[in-house]
Amino acid sequence: MAEDGDAHAKLIVETDTFGSRVRIKGAETGFYICMNKKGKLIGKSNGKGKDCVFTEIVLENNYTALQNAKYEGWYMAFTRKGRPRKGSKTRQHQREVHFMKRLPKGHQTTEAHRRFEFLNYPFNRRSKRTRNSPK
Repeated sequence: MAEDGDAHAKLIVETDTFGSRVRIKGAETGFYICMNKKGKLIGKSNGKGKDCVFTEIVLENNYTALQNAKYEGWYMAFTRKGRPRKGSKTRQHQREVHFMKRLPKGHQTTEAHRRFEFLNYPFNRRSKRTRNSPK
């Protein structure tokens, strides 16, 4: 909920393993963003657990979603007012889940291509009808 340039707005993204798994730490506080079993975003001083690891997924609309590694299907999300949403109430298609990558001022990416995990949106099976299904 901090403004651009605020000391508490600066985040450090650490890679957990080779690929798209990351841990996010506040530069000022040193606390990691984690998700508890109720889906609430919390801060922990030790970010070693799977509840503090997020998988970075690039969506079809080129936004990034952060899915929790421990609680699959739960995403990091914030409301328009900057309040965190419970992971258990999030889905990949929701706007609150979509993040844009931002580079620090003066930095430009020279990599033409980065490796990300691409996922397609699943179709809702309930909305599909077959010829033989009752109306």
